[in-house]
Amino acid sequence: MLISLILAWLSVLLAALTAAKYLVRKYGGPKLNRAFSRGHRKLGWALLAAGLLHGVFAGNPAGTALGGMTAAPELFELNWGTACFIAVLLLALTYVFRKRLKRLWLPAHRALTALLVCLVVAHVADVGIAVDDRIAEALGGSHAAGEAAAESDAAEAEQAGFSGAVLRDGAYEGSAEGFNGPIRVSVTVSGGQVTGISVLDENETERYFNRALSVLDEIKDGQTLEVDTVSGATFSSAGLVNAVYDALKGAVESGELVAAQIDLSGVRRH
Repeated sequence: MLISLILAWLSVLLAALTAAKYLVRKYGGPKLNRAFSRGHRKLGWALLAAGLLHGVFAGNPAGTALGGMTAAPELFELNWGTACFIAVLLLALTYVFRKRLKRLWLPAHRALTALLVCLVVAHVADVGIAVDDRIAEALGGSHAAGEAAAESDAAEAEQAGFSGAVLRDGAYEGSAEGFNGPIRVSVTVSGGQVTGISVLDENETERYFNRALSVLDEIKDGQTLEVDTVSGATFSSAGLVNAVYDALKGAVESGELVAAQIDLSGVRRH
């Protein structure tokens, strides 16, 4: 049950913190050593309590009410969990009777700490890393929701094959005003994608128009009409984009073509 899992990992954390006291004393700085020393006894007693409660709750099935809980049979059987608890109990006893044990208590305490670390590792390896069903369901639900969202996005992307619209395959012609007059293009659609654009007719200035032709590659590569005009050849590149848009209006099967809003009012003619 969930409370048992929480107590289990709390016990592991407390065991690690108590065992770290020796390493901090040997390799840590004075401030860190003092901090661990002040809390070491409290951590030890908390480990004893958490370990005992974990053992009690471990045998109860998930969803058991507090009033219906019983002591776990495993608490009284010889297993790795019981061995861990015995080691913690012996650690507590060596501290309580440290005056009687005199010089022996600290070596015994350290040896039991090392034994506890080994037993905890063996216990975790034996039972595995468990996740409560409710948490697993929540994680699974989130994963499923993520997959569903991804599938929905993929389906939506497939539906909007080119610049927000699904296109019918074929060859389409369109025209739009450039700098020196109409620009006429032919656009080929295959598999719902724009695969080719050719210029059928134009009267543009050659050096500007050659620069403007790069927008056709951008349209094909990005499968979108939301492209920027070419600086220095604004009217010609705008004419090409608008001509492709005009051609594809007759190819739309579903959705709506989204194109860049090109404002030429403030642009000076070259």
